[in-house]
Amino acid sequence: MTHRAEVRDVTRIGSAVGVARRVAGTAKDEQVTFLSAAVAYYAFVSLIPLLVLSVAVGTALGGVELVDAIVGALDPFLTTSGETALRDAMTDGRGRTGATAVSLLLLTWSALKLFRGLDVAFSQVYGVQKPESLLEQVVDGVVVLLTLPLAVGAAVAVTVVVPYLDVVPYLDLASALTLPLALTLVFLPSYYVFPDAGVSVREALPGAAFAAVGWTLLAQGFRVYAAYVGGGELYGILGGALLLVTWLYFGGIVITLGAVLNAVLSGRPDDDEEPEPEPPNEAPDVAELGAEVEALRAELDAKTVQKSELEADLKQYVRQRLRRGKARGWGPYLVLLYGTLMTVGAFHYLGGGWSILAMVVVWLSTLGLYVLMVLFGLSVSAVGVPGRIADRVRSWRR
Repeated sequence: MTHRAEVRDVTRIGSAVGVARRVAGTAKDEQVTFLSAAVAYYAFVSLIPLLVLSVAVGTALGGVELVDAIVGALDPFLTTSGETALRDAMTDGRGRTGATAVSLLLLTWSALKLFRGLDVAFSQVYGVQKPESLLEQVVDGVVVLLTLPLAVGAAVAVTVVVPYLDVVPYLDLASALTLPLALTLVFLPSYYVFPDAGVSVREALPGAAFAAVGWTLLAQGFRVYAAYVGGGELYGILGGALLLVTWLYFGGIVITLGAVLNAVLSGRPDDDEEPEPEPPNEAPDVAELGAEVEALRAELDAKTVQKSELEADLKQYVRQRLRRGKARGWGPYLVLLYGTLMTVGAFHYLGGGWSILAMVVVWLSTLGLYVLMVLFGLSVSAVGVPGRIADRVRSWRR
C-alpha cells in the first residue's frame, strides 16, 4: 500500500511538472507578456471613470461614512497619497452630476475595450483560427459586463458576510480565504465566455482560481511594498499611478496565464506537435506525375539535336558552300583588272585613232571575258543541281 501511494504521488508530481512546462511553453509561444500589457492598459483606463463614478455615487448616497468605506476597501491598491487624493476628490461636490454622466459613459466604453482585449487574448491563447467579428466581441463584452455585477455582488457578500459570522471556526483563516473565493467568482464569467472554444464552467474554473490566488498574492505584496518601502512621501500621485500600472501589468499576466492553464488542461494541441500523416492515397497523384514526366521528356526530345542529324546538316551546308564558291566572288574583279590594264596600255603606247580602236577591242574583250566567266559559273551550277536535289530529298525523308 505504501509503495502504491508513493507511485501515485510521483505520478501526480510528474503530471504537475508536465503541465507547468506546457503552460510555460505556451505562454512563451503566445507572447503572454505582450497581451498582458494591452490588458493592463485597458484596465488602467477603466479605473479613471470608475473612480470618478465612485466619487459621485459615494458622496451622493453615503456621505462621509461611505467615502471612508470605499477608501478602506481600496486600501490594498492605493498608497497613502493616493488615498488622500481620492478622499479629497470624493468630498468635493463641484460638477458632480456632469462627472457622473460622463464617467458612466467612459466606464462602459473602457470596460468594453477591456473585455474585447481579454477576448482577443484568450482566443489567441486557445489557438482559435477563425477570429471573431467586432460585433461578436462586443456581444461577449456585454454579456460579461452584465454578469459581472452579479459576480461582484456575490463576491462582496462572501467577503463581508463570512468574516462576521461567529459560527465559522478559524475566523482568521476564513477571512483570508474569502478574497480568493470572491475573485474566483468575479473572474469566472470572463474565463467562461471569452475563449470562443466551447469552454464549460468546469474547464473555466481552474484558470479563474489561479487568477484569484495570483491577484490575492499581488495585492498583499503591493500593500507591503507601499507600506514599508519609503512610505507615501516617496511616491506622490505620479509614483502611485506608476506603481498601480505595474501592478495591473503583473495582474494581466496572471489573468492570461489562467487562460493558458485552462487551455493546457483542456487538451489544446500544441503547435510544436507534428501533424498526423494522411492515409496513403497516392495512386492518382503518381499517375498524374508520370504523365507530366512523359510530357516533359517528349518536349526535351523534340528540342534536343541528334548527332547524326547535326552531321548531315553540316555536310549539306559544306557541299552547298563549295558549289556556290566556284567562279564566284573573285571573277568580276579579274575582269575589271584585265580591262584596266589593257586601257592603261592603250593610252600609253598608242595615240590617235589607234588608241580608240584599242579601246573598242579592250571593251569587247572584257565583255567577252565576263560572258565566258558567267557561262562557266552557270555550267558549274548546273553540274551541282543533282547534288542539291539529293540534299532536298534527304531533308524531306527526315
